[in-house]
Formats: sequence, C-alpha cells, structure tokens
Amino acid sequence: MKRKKTILIADDDMFVREIIGEILTEAGYDVKFADDGKEAVYTYQQENAIDLIITDMNMPRMNGMELVETIRMVDQEVPIIVLTVNTELGTAVEAIRKGADDYILKGDTISEALPISVAKVLEIYELKTQNRDLIIDLSRKNSELERLAFLDALTGVSNRGHFDATLTTEWDYAMRKRQPISVIMTDIDNFKTLNDTLGHEFGDLCLQQAARALNKTLKRSTDFLARYGGDEFVSVLPGTAMEDAEEIAEEMRKHVNSLLIEEEKTQSVKSFSMSFGVYGLIPQPGSEPRIIMDGADRALYQAKHLGRNRVFAGEVPNDQPL
Repeated sequence: MKRKKTILIADDDMFVREIIGEILTEAGYDVKFADDGKEAVYTYQQENAIDLIITDMNMPRMNGMELVETIRMVDQEVPIIVLTVNTELGTAVEAIRKGADDYILKGDTISEALPISVAKVLEIYELKTQNRDLIIDLSRKNSELERLAFLDALTGVSNRGHFDATLTTEWDYAMRKRQPISVIMTDIDNFKTLNDTLGHEFGDLCLQQAARALNKTLKRSTDFLARYGGDEFVSVLPGTAMEDAEEIAEEMRKHVNSLLIEEEKTQSVKSFSMSFGVYGLIPQPGSEPRIIMDGADRALYQAKHLGRNRVFAGEVPNDQPL
C-alpha cells in the first residue's frame, strides 16, 4: 500500500491550522502541526518523512521567511508553500526567491486553491526526484562503461589503449620533471605450445593468474599494468630507474614461477614461466614514448634469446641478432 504524503503545517493561529488540516485530510494527506517556525524546524528534524511544509509568514519566535531560510540550509528539495494575505504579496515573492515553491492567499478560496497547489508542488518535486535518480543512474552507467572500455575483458587489467594513453601522459611528465621512467615488458614462455597441448581454457587461466601475480607485485599507485596483446603484458613505472625496475621484474618472475594451475582434463597441476625485458631512461626534450617501448621490446627478446624465464634489462644493440 502506497504511503500517504505527510504535510507539516506551521501557523500560530489554531483556527487556521484546523481549517487547513481538514482541507488536506479530506484530500488524502497525513497532517502534522507546529505553532511556529521553531517548532516546525524541530518537527521536521525529528520526523522521518515530511513531504511538504506549509507555513504562515507571521509567527512568533521564527517567522515564515526565517523558516524557509533555515530549512533550505539543510534541505534544498523538500517543497515549501507559504500562506499570505494580499498586503504581504511582496514578502511572499521574497520567500519564493529564498527557496519556497509556491504561495497561497488566505481567504474564502483557500479550500479550492490549497489542494491544487499542494498537488502541483508535490508532482513537480516527484518529477525532479525521478529525473535526479535517472541522471545519477545514467552517470553511474556511463562511468562503468568508461571503466570497462579501459579494461581487458579476460584478465581484468587495463587494455592496450589505456596503456598507450597512460604511457604518453607519464612520458610527458617525466620529460618536464627530468625524472626517470621505466617499462617492463613480459610474455608467457612457449605460450603457443601450452595452448596447443593443454587447450585454450588452460591458456586463459594462465593469463588470468599471470595478470594477478604481476599486478600484485606493483606496490605504488602510480605503477601501471596492462595486457598489451595476446600473452604479452607491459608495466610503466614512473619515477623509477632501470635498476629498480629490474628488481621489480625479478620479483614478478618469481611470483609467476610460484603459480600452480590445475589442468581440468587430467586434474594435474601445471606451472609456467615468463620472460621479462626492462628498459628505462630520462626522456629528452622532443623524444617520444616509442623509444622506451622499443628498448623494452628488444630487452624482452634478448631474455628469450638467452634461455627464457629470466629478466634482461638495458640496451640491446640494434645489429645484435635476437
């Protein structure tokens, strides 16, 4: 059953309160009363659900204008209607400027005008609430879509596009600040053979476990891991010299070597290894990120050339066969 709307009436005239209360009760609303603005504020703070406030302008201790201002300091949305007479129209308009939603003239027509005003103000409030909720929901969904657009679906780490954008940003920052930046590039040793012999599902498990192990090794919030493509992962380490990045890569290698994955068909436990290429430098003015990527790529191939399951860090001569 739908809850009745609760309306708080603030007026120091008991006769007026009773008249308005009867009108609104007959219109299907629950009604609460306050003798003045201070009591109205207290009642509003204590009650769980006040859907609308109706206030007289002239009251002791706290008048209608002060009540509007006080409520609006803590709640910008709850609807407020002010009661006034012809001689106070200017004051009523000022109350609208300060946050009231409508005003009603006291008089013989109040029994007809008040329910119409209340229904209109509540309808507008509900539409605003619905629109706000829709906007919040849409914003949340857009944020989730943006987040997903940056993630690799299989491993849950960032994807190639996100990495490229991040590397460019960090490269430019390192260039301006004259700070080192390093990249670790790695892939799974003999991944094609692993896939062919144990199946793609097992290969996917290896990729997922590798991503977790590599990500777990990165301790700083600025360090960044992404799946670069296939079985290849890459990390950018801002503010990190190549020697320090080499130590991080070695820790990654050990973490991967400790992984044990159950092969579903035979229920046997398998392990795998990864090779790591590390390259770092202080970017020179006018240089581009491809320099560090080329260096890390050649270092990775050198690690494989030397026997796999190892880390190689540093420059590899372009004329050296890999």
